[in-house]
Amino acid sequence: MTQYIMTCAVLAICTYTDIRWRRIYKRVIAAHLLLALITHLALRDVALGSVLMGMVPGIGCLLMSAGTHEAMGYGDAFLILSCGFSLGSERVLAVMFTAFFCVGIWALWLICFRKGKKKGGIPFVPFLLAGAIVQGLGVLL
Repeated sequence: MTQYIMTCAVLAICTYTDIRWRRIYKRVIAAHLLLALITHLALRDVALGSVLMGMVPGIGCLLMSAGTHEAMGYGDAFLILSCGFSLGSERVLAVMFTAFFCVGIWALWLICFRKGKKKGGIPFVPFLLAGAIVQGLGVLL
């Protein structure tokens, strides 16, 4: 649960900067990785294999960012990588699934009501935060 709270706090900070300035700061991600490492060493709450496998979706997103000329930004990909390191493989995949589902619903709403442009960008971090909150509540229940 400690990892979820820390990850949600980092995602909240990044949500603000992503909406306000369309930026995700590397020092916030680096601090998240460092705090996650310290927490993993202190609490030993997630297995090492799960932590390492949790980084795979982030690496996949980095490759996708490079291959699509940043259709999904590098900041989003590095943030997913740090969330995977913090939460582990199963949890980060659940968060990502929820985030992609929510952003799909949002994009459909924008298309249906003609609020968005065809090539317009959508900040992704707020949906990652929503996914983390939903999945965190699922862990509590």
